[in-house]
Amino acid sequence: LFSFLVFLRYQIYYGYPLQTYLEYPIIIAQDVILLLFILRFSGNMKRALFYAVTFWAGWYMLILRKWIIDLAMNLCTLISAASKLAQLRCLWQTKDSGQVSALTWSMSAYTCATRIVTTVMTTNDLAVLIRFITMLILNIWVTATILRYRRTKKND
Repeated sequence: LFSFLVFLRYQIYYGYPLQTYLEYPIIIAQDVILLLFILRFSGNMKRALFYAVTFWAGWYMLILRKWIIDLAMNLCTLISAASKLAQLRCLWQTKDSGQVSALTWSMSAYTCATRIVTTVMTTNDLAVLIRFITMLILNIWVTATILRYRRTKKND
């Protein structure tokens, strides 16, 4: 959720065309609704106000200075890459792809590839390109690892 918020704010801050970030408000809304359901059913609805205030403050703090939004964008890339590397590490350690979907990861790679093309065509922003190129490489790597460790079912 944090990465989506930073990416949306980054796109708005630099005045990029709406079509380059239109899906992010929808993704954010989905994540917020999911978070509210989690808080509701875990009995922690009181934390919703804390999260709302944190979101609101963070939303405005990101644009206090140009370097803050730029740093936040680069940190989001680092955080996203770290999560994919953690997934890879888990796959390597277990040598089993288990219930991990190669289709989902390949769709994510495809999305990154298309976002690289649209970014080059619309904004040509280096930070955004680095983010999507990094994510593309890691998504392909995870997909290949899943396919490598996929267990074949034996018919007995």
